[in-house]
Amino acid sequence: MRRECQCPVPEYLGDIRPGYCWCGGYVSREWITSDSTFSDFLRQLSPLPGVTGRVVQHSQARERAGRTEFGLEYLSRNNPLEGQEEAADGLNYSFFETLKDIRAGEQEIDPDLLDAAHHFALAHAALDRRRARKGE
Repeated sequence: MRRECQCPVPEYLGDIRPGYCWCGGYVSREWITSDSTFSDFLRQLSPLPGVTGRVVQHSQARERAGRTEFGLEYLSRNNPLEGQEEAADGLNYSFFETLKDIRAGEQEIDPDLLDAAHHFALAHAALDRRRARKGE
């Protein structure tokens, strides 16, 4: 029987010893970031309203790029809190772009910027609910 790795952030040996951490414990492919696990997540996400092919492709590209740089750090990071930070930043970017529009003489706030800010606020609230359920 295989012993599963219990390291906070496993050092996945990948090509050296696929499926194992340096500690000798098994690293389940179910919780390793990969094209396969991300595709499984996206299959659940894609039917929801507003999820476009463009955002899926952009997200996949960013996740792949971060995979090499950050490895398995997501296992030790407070991902919902980080997501809330990103959502707050996204809302701020919508605000900043609104200020640029005002400077350029626009009289009305662009409804797409308000829509984006609204969705960032919804994302922040959803992650807040997740954190509350987990007692964070």
